[in-house]
Amino acid sequence: METKARYVVVGLFTILVVVAGFLFVYWLHGEASGPAQASYRVRFDGPVIGLRPGVAVLFNGLRVGEVTSVRFDAEDPRVLMAQISVDPRTPVRRDTQVGIDAQGLMGSATVSLRGGVSTEVLQPAPDGGPPLLVADPTDSQSLMQAAKKALAGIEGIVDDNAKPLHGVITNIGDFAAVLSKNSGRVDNILAGLEKMTGNAGPKAPPLSYDLEAPAFPPPQDPPAKSLDMQIAAAEPTAVVAFETQKVLVEPKVGVLQPLEDGQWADSLPKLVQAKIVQSFENAGFSRIAKTTDGFTPDLQVLLDIRSFQVSLTPPLEARIEIAAKILGTDGKIAGERVFRARAPATGGDTPAAAAALNAAFQTIARDIVDWARDTI
Repeated sequence: METKARYVVVGLFTILVVVAGFLFVYWLHGEASGPAQASYRVRFDGPVIGLRPGVAVLFNGLRVGEVTSVRFDAEDPRVLMAQISVDPRTPVRRDTQVGIDAQGLMGSATVSLRGGVSTEVLQPAPDGGPPLLVADPTDSQSLMQAAKKALAGIEGIVDDNAKPLHGVITNIGDFAAVLSKNSGRVDNILAGLEKMTGNAGPKAPPLSYDLEAPAFPPPQDPPAKSLDMQIAAAEPTAVVAFETQKVLVEPKVGVLQPLEDGQWADSLPKLVQAKIVQSFENAGFSRIAKTTDGFTPDLQVLLDIRSFQVSLTPPLEARIEIAAKILGTDGKIAGERVFRARAPATGGDTPAAAAALNAAFQTIARDIVDWARDTI
């Protein structure tokens, strides 16, 4: 009897362990799933290649969910019905536009939602199903058909110019063969040209200059609620003149000139974006990142570089002007302001210009962070 009792105890203990394991897995799945997602049905009146479960759903360019199912309409097989699951905070309204975008010419498809101005919330369908969105027929055409049309145009151009292209390729091959046979002579000619021009060797690469993010006093304890918000900093927009690594000076009003003996560590918009993110981090914002880092933010900081040069007309000084906007998840602008900063320059050469611009940038970055904290 004692042996049977031990077997019963061991059996009961095994059953309890298995049940506890199932309960733990169920609890863990519930914790990981997070808040309930909002579901919508999307109607496509035409073929859409690449639409399948798991495809990303973007709202104004930000990923907010994915496609959960795709099927034919039971009443009209030409119609595709997709069901999407998105973040419940996504502002999907009655005038929200739906379309299909592709990541590159032959990239994967994505369902694109574009916010409107209506505040009317979509209601569930009469049958009790999720609310219905109808895709724009012009956006729901087959991506493969567009690619085939483009490739057909390229093929036509190649066919029309087959003989000239063949001749060009033949000439290039002949020229390469001649160069290969006379490579020694070519090297001697180049060496002679270097001696004639006084070039003693390869030119050293230009020096690179960096911007510094300003420092901030330690955040209060406990930290402000705004410091826990998820914020995305977009790459600043700028006119072509400022999309460069060159340090720019202004010899006279309206004229920008690059300095050749030095450059920024990266293109100016990317460098400003990186240092603005670092400035927010220095101020205690723990959830700040670039928009390309693939997360769903509560707010976006949008910047536009309007001036970033050193004026060479007395008094010599660095001049920076950056317009800033804070964009909410509802697509509305929560705040906007234009920031300006100046700093004296000791000269018009690259080291002096870079130092003056760095000093002005620290001032303007500190002002942007303080303004954003007050606005939030």
